[in-house]
Parts: sequence; C-alpha cells; structure tokens
Amino acid sequence: MAYNKFNKLEQLHTEIGVNYLQAAWLPEKTKPFAVSSLLLEILAEAVFEPLQTEKAKSESVVAPVLKELRRKNRNRISSFSGFELTVDASRGLNGFCDFILAGVPQKIELIAPIFCLLEAKKDNIEKGLAQCGAEMYAALLFNEQKGTPKEVIYGCVTNAFSWCFLKLENNILYIDPNYVPLTFASPHQVLTVLQWILDESLK
Repeated sequence: MAYNKFNKLEQLHTEIGVNYLQAAWLPEKTKPFAVSSLLLEILAEAVFEPLQTEKAKSESVVAPVLKELRRKNRNRISSFSGFELTVDASRGLNGFCDFILAGVPQKIELIAPIFCLLEAKKDNIEKGLAQCGAEMYAALLFNEQKGTPKEVIYGCVTNAFSWCFLKLENNILYIDPNYVPLTFASPHQVLTVLQWILDESLK
C-alpha cells in the first residue's frame, strides 16, 4: 500500500493509529503577505491555460505560489516537487508526494526537518485528506529518524482554488473546515497562511 491507497480518513486510525478531527485551528489574525508583481503576472497568464488536470493545476497555479513563498524566504526553506518519501513501506508509508517543504535552505536532497506537505487534486479535496494525512505522519517519522523531531506537521490539500489546511499534532489530524480561497488576481490569503505555517514551524 502506498500513500494514494489511503482514500478514507478511517484508514488513518485503523492502519497507522492517527485520529482525525474537523476543527478550526488557523489563526484569525496574521501578518498580510506582500505578493509580488511576478506572481500576479504568472497567474494572469494561467487564466488562459486549460486547467482540467491535476498536473496542469500544479504547474500553473500551485507551483508558482510555492515558488513565491520560497522567493520571500530564500534562506529558510527548500521545496521539493514529486519527491519520493519512503519511511515504512510495510504500513503504506511510501510513495511520491506532490510537494514537500523542508526547513533547510536551497537543498537538492531531502533532509530533515520536513514541516509541510501539499497534495494537489483535480476537484475533490475531501478524497485527498487521508492521503495527505498519511504523508504528514510519514514526515513526522522521517524527522524522528533523522534526529530532528517536530511536534507539529502541517499539510494542505488543494484543487488550486480552494486550499484545505491540516495540522498533525499528538497523533491527531486537525482538518480546518474553513477552506482558504485563491483567485488568479488574489493569492494573498493562501500565501499569508503558508507564511504563518513557515514561521511557526521554524521558530
């Protein structure tokens, strides 16, 4: 079993011992993210792209947003796309992750600590929650194995225009029901949350 075989939240509990809870946990007030004109230009071009597949949405919307976050935090993080994260194949904690954010600057090899994972889905965000939760649990174990444990791992499932943020803490996956919206002209809210997650993770 690989990450994409986790398609029901109940599997997190029965197969890897992670409970789940829908609860609002994102902060109500955060420092606004100053979006660059470069990102706005890239997203303006994406308006004319046929964004009908996960790959297209990842390339035209999700990846540019994460690159914007990295540009603003160049000496703080590395991002990995389509990277293999194998921790325990016997429990299905293996496979490829859409995006991984690690708290080390400008690395070409994934090293600890991982602090956030993102899954891009074509349409149905809910179907990606269990998979992302499994990847987050694997990241928790990965960090422990590398000697840099983290108490909290963050995650997100997005169809490019709605972003559902998750938090794994004390073996409970908290799923915020308040999806954060993104439009071609306004990626600000999503980046504000991502910046908050980064700051919290690297304290």
